[in-house]
Amino acid sequence: MSRPSISAVERSTLASPTARRQGAQLGWSLAGGLSLLLSYLIALLLHRADLVTGLFPQTVLWCALPYLLAAHWLYRGAGLPAAERGSLLLVTTATPFLLTPLGFALLQQPYSRGAVLLVYALSTAWFLLGDRLHQHRHVQRLACLDEGIPEILQALIGRDGLRSQGILLLPWPADGQTPDRLQVFDGVVLNRQATTSDARSHLLSHLKLNHVRLYSVEAVAELLSGRKMLPTGQDELWEIDGNPAYDVAKRVIDVALVLATLPLWLPLCALVALAVRLDSPGPALFSQSRVGRDGRSFRLWKFRSMRHLSQPQPARFAEQQDDRITRAGRVIRRWRLDELPQLWNVLLGHMSLIGPRPEQTQFVQGFATRIPAYPYRHLVRPGLTGWAQVQQGYADSEEKTIVKLSYDLYYVAHYSMALDLLIAYKTLRIVLNGFGVR
Repeated sequence: MSRPSISAVERSTLASPTARRQGAQLGWSLAGGLSLLLSYLIALLLHRADLVTGLFPQTVLWCALPYLLAAHWLYRGAGLPAAERGSLLLVTTATPFLLTPLGFALLQQPYSRGAVLLVYALSTAWFLLGDRLHQHRHVQRLACLDEGIPEILQALIGRDGLRSQGILLLPWPADGQTPDRLQVFDGVVLNRQATTSDARSHLLSHLKLNHVRLYSVEAVAELLSGRKMLPTGQDELWEIDGNPAYDVAKRVIDVALVLATLPLWLPLCALVALAVRLDSPGPALFSQSRVGRDGRSFRLWKFRSMRHLSQPQPARFAEQQDDRITRAGRVIRRWRLDELPQLWNVLLGHMSLIGPRPEQTQFVQGFATRIPAYPYRHLVRPGLTGWAQVQQGYADSEEKTIVKLSYDLYYVAHYSMALDLLIAYKTLRIVLNGFGVR
């Protein structure tokens, strides 16, 4: 049987969904120069009509920099789950333009606030339009080669995860003849535990030669859920790695933000400490041994929110309506004010503002022996808030800790400025609505 010819459209199926979205994002961002040009033309017309000063069009030109920064962050966040695209777009476009006045202030240059708002509005509208067009035109059609793949996916991520936009699971052709139908699929999903055979190996080779991308069930589950699927006992060589380049930038950003906001959080710490001391006997602060980057232990500081006990107690999860929590403790936990002393841990390099939450040493020793891949969460600095906290909330059992680990490992595998901005945005929403409080 002669092999069918593969068109340029069919060859593009070899690219991953992330690579396709990045390509589309790059092209749309470059075309977005038209929105900047439109902003500049509007500015010139307003200036000629004596409605604005000459500073207005000059500021529009400078706003090309926050536009390019927003475009870069959207490009870097292209691999995040489709359900997060709206929040990601909101925060990655707003942040650069919110920082623009600070840039002008540092340079001691005058600028027009109206021009910044104009470019921000047009840029956001442009990126929103591009995202909607991509979602409408690029539904990924994946064929299930092995039986039971939808059921396996549902077991991994739940029924709601399968309703995510952007992926359509199709049954394998009943007649088993694939050459004439390759153009229908954007990829093929496999079960890595399926029985191998010569016929199956030949089929997989044929699919690869015809530029059809192959996905494991775990890869599709990660794409849909924002969780790293944990390895089984047979995957002894399973591993992930960090991002050393971003680690350096992240450390600089952490220290700069903590020092810049010191006049805000230091007086707040004094007020919280006073409230804790007045509410119940005992010190305002307490510390615990936690495990940080590369498995190193450190002392984590918090404001005491529970009754002070003179004798050390065994580690245990906090519970809903925990009777150990004081009146002041419930308030500071509700608004996460008990975590403020950890900004000192950030300055010392023990922690980051964003990363997996550090666990107690006793918990880590047990989890590392029972949960595969648990130590990989220590590839990065732990954080005040993290991907697991904004997606899942508080984990009060070993079963929930396994789910939490899958979110933490997803962060380790994909952390970037775009993902950190998304976590910061979702954290702010959580603080306001009280999600996950214990």
